[in-house]
Amino acid sequence: MDKFKLFTGHLVVLIFLILIVPVSAFAKSPNTAEIARRIENLNTVIELRITDEVMEQVTSLFEQKRRDSQTILGRTSLYFPMIENALREKNLPDELKYIAVIESSLMPDVVSHQGAAGIWQFMRGTAELYGLKIDKHIDERKDMVKSTDKALDYLKLLYEGYGNWTLALAAYNCGPGNINKAIKKANGSIDYWEIQKHLPKETQKYIPRFIAASYLMNYYFEHDLQPVEPSDDLKYVATVKVFDKIEFKKISEEFDIEVDLIKWLNPMYKKDFIPQSEGEFFLTLPQQKMYAYIEKYNSYDNLLYKPIALAATEPIEEVIIESRNQIIVQYVSSVINRSHATRDNMKQSDFIQAVNKGMTFESNDKKLLYQLKRKESLSDVAQANNMSITELLAINDLGENDELKPGSFIKISR
Repeated sequence: MDKFKLFTGHLVVLIFLILIVPVSAFAKSPNTAEIARRIENLNTVIELRITDEVMEQVTSLFEQKRRDSQTILGRTSLYFPMIENALREKNLPDELKYIAVIESSLMPDVVSHQGAAGIWQFMRGTAELYGLKIDKHIDERKDMVKSTDKALDYLKLLYEGYGNWTLALAAYNCGPGNINKAIKKANGSIDYWEIQKHLPKETQKYIPRFIAASYLMNYYFEHDLQPVEPSDDLKYVATVKVFDKIEFKKISEEFDIEVDLIKWLNPMYKKDFIPQSEGEFFLTLPQQKMYAYIEKYNSYDNLLYKPIALAATEPIEEVIIESRNQIIVQYVSSVINRSHATRDNMKQSDFIQAVNKGMTFESNDKKLLYQLKRKESLSDVAQANNMSITELLAINDLGENDELKPGSFIKISR
């Protein structure tokens, strides 16, 4: 009898674990009704519809593709700032950045089975039509800045042609020809959801995938997803113009950088070297390594002021230091946040340390920088330094209507 009671007791516990625990665990996750409500609340320019396909795509991102979703979320810190800035400049909807998520998972070097390449997955013909260079040495479809510029131009053209963003996105995926055929089969309807069944299978899933990507970016935390942050070598980079041919292997050996990292940061070059040019090609490296590179090759004047990972919503203030007739450009916003980015043998290192502490600094040639405090105007700064507001604006190449945020660095002496 005791053995029977013991057995039945274990059986009851087992049944409880099977039936009760999974239900409790599931209850902690958002249910279908909650997900649907959140989708309806998305601020979007496309026509939302909650279909079985939409729900399937959303669920997939949080269940089957959970790890991939966390990796993609981490990559947004690398590429979204630059894309967002380009969207603002072209006056386009911010959410178009999610196209890059569903096209390439934010991987600039990816190539599809059909031959589409880059973060925006340009086909060769479309890329060349929009002026992207593709030859034996370079594929500008994998150039983040250039491909983004052309992809947004193409999207804008599609929107102007169809008059709504839902069809524009669908046309981006399958081409205007297929969209036009589908519209004709649907008796002239320009409602994506009505013509959907007449589209290629991939495009039938395209808008649902876009909705799912939008949901992921806005509600990932509701599903306990944590972005997998990229390494600092990917996040904090700088870009320089190059003129002479240079091989990745040589860069790797001279500056102790893995070749694979150089290739990841410069995916547009096909053969592990940058061809000779008149300055039309660029090299991107981790910031710490770039400091060493520009010192060795005397490339200070060729350093670009807005590298991909630092292309923020506000212009990056440039601190220019004169030293032995060389101009060294530092990125103040980066230095403040990443003090280790300054190399030990960096010239004027005391200047950089001062900037890190938010201090003013007076160099040997009396060039003085000042950091704006909260609620402090340019007029206040001019008065405190015995100069006119006109002179202060001139020194900093500012107009009368220009505004600077607290924390910005300005020059108060020529």
